[in-house]
Amino acid sequence: MDIATYLQEKHHLRNNRENLQHFCKEIPPHHRKYIANMRMQLIEETSKKHGDPIDIMITAQKTLDTYPEHWIHVYMYTDGSVFKGTINGGYGVRIQYPDKTKEELSESCGPYCSNYEAEAFAIEAEVFQLTSVFSLYPENTQNIVIFSDSKSVLEALQNESLQNSSLKSLFLTIDSFLKTYDVNLTLQWIPVHCNITGNERADILAKKGSTAQQQNTTTSFRTAQQIIRNNSTGEWLNGWATGKTGRSLFTYMATPNPKDSINSLERRDQVIIFRLRTDHAPVNAHLNRIQPMIPPVCHFCDAPYETTHLLFQCTSLQDLREEYLPPQPDAWNTLYPNSQKLKKTSTFYTQMSSRRAKTTAGSDK
Repeated sequence: MDIATYLQEKHHLRNNRENLQHFCKEIPPHHRKYIANMRMQLIEETSKKHGDPIDIMITAQKTLDTYPEHWIHVYMYTDGSVFKGTINGGYGVRIQYPDKTKEELSESCGPYCSNYEAEAFAIEAEVFQLTSVFSLYPENTQNIVIFSDSKSVLEALQNESLQNSSLKSLFLTIDSFLKTYDVNLTLQWIPVHCNITGNERADILAKKGSTAQQQNTTTSFRTAQQIIRNNSTGEWLNGWATGKTGRSLFTYMATPNPKDSINSLERRDQVIIFRLRTDHAPVNAHLNRIQPMIPPVCHFCDAPYETTHLLFQCTSLQDLREEYLPPQPDAWNTLYPNSQKLKKTSTFYTQMSSRRAKTTAGSDK
């Protein structure tokens, strides 16, 4: 069985998948492209991950206020919603017209659809809707600003990264729209869930769309990748949660932690800390399981020589413990704290190893 068939059967991938294209053959090289104005930042620099939510909300509102009503007449908000990252996609759209009337759109995107694609469908639905409105009522043709919380979609449009069919379709739709209507179209990124009324309403509409009857659409290569990744991650996490190995580590790290302070250490220190966390440091209790002739006792006091004894109990190492470890050392504050404390734990182990080597050399004489 080849790898493609194996993945197809294991992850129940649909046969109805779109072909992967590395370039957009619908746009010839000499074609003059009509591109919207892309704004990927707020009016003031802020961090969604580390900033204060109130400050982010205020900055987002200030950004909206930079689009005065006498210049922008149509405000549009978009959002996409997907269950578990790839299942039952939906989009939501809220349009505010110059006369203060509002229009809302909500629709499904397909049984297998990424949030990325749902966001692209939402923007395209808005542009289609305005095309209809401007066609029926030419006197209402106005400048437009679209507020989207999907920076990845906006960046893909800006960089013309159109390998995904939904992005390619959106790019061509915007191109056709701007070629037809002499208006300014701006796509402005705003953070998700920052209490912007239009954006919050689009989020509700997107969730409504995801629960609607799903259309029979093709599954993109990107979504198929994400399905495999999500399934593999879930399978690994389930095995980690129910396994019998690594339990000393599982107690403190039930799931992978990308922000683990161990990642900022040098390789040598990382190895020491990881071995201590997993009870695989070369202490005699561990070495005895590999080579039974090695006695599982401490070099310094003949007590059972395990990681906990080394770090917290051996009286012969109390001076090193006081110098390098916290006042009341335990597994959490010695093996899972910030990088500075982890470095001290590593140094403690290095100094202990040096002392052990001298003790062993002296006993051999």
